Amino acid sequence: MTQRPTLAYTLLLIVQTACALVILFHIHTAFRVLVAHIGEQQTLPTGSLAQICAAALLGQICYWTRLYRVPVPQGFRNLPLGHLLAFAARLGAIVGGALASIYFLRHLPALTSIADGFTLLWRSSLLLAVVFAIYCYTLELERLAAAWQAEPESEASPSGAKAGEPESQAPQALPRRPH
Repeated sequence: MTQRPTLAYTLLLIVQTACALVILFHIHTAFRVLVAHIGEQQTLPTGSLAQICAAALLGQICYWTRLYRVPVPQGFRNLPLGHLLAFAARLGAIVGGALASIYFLRHLPALTSIADGFTLLWRSSLLLAVVFAIYCYTLELERLAAAWQAEPESEASPSGAKAGEPESQAPQALPRRPH
């Protein structure tokens, strides 16, 4: 692989990671506020809302640009780092699920009393967009982790079995797309 696609992939992943960190920072802050003020209605400051929206949008732009235009770098193999990266991806998915559950558990009674359908639609759409952005980021981490854990192409057959070993019929965990 040439240096240009690897550099582009790295830059897109760094920007996407920064966006995910901004979102996770605000999720952490929201959890702390909710625990400190249980039972009280909380409002989200406009600045935080703008940062969350910008981070989710920029993260999605990076993700879809990378997915359609920049291949996952191949040639680097490190099984322990690949496992740690896959673990981090799963933890990110748990945090996204926790965000959705805390939102619905805390705000569901208030949502049913909202007379304005636009407010309900806006809040629910924002929540789904943020959770989807986190999902896309964790999916990208899993793809990179799978690449880091893959057998080198010279030692592996198309199905992933080493040369001289029978090929397994088990499906791949993550489908490989040509770029």
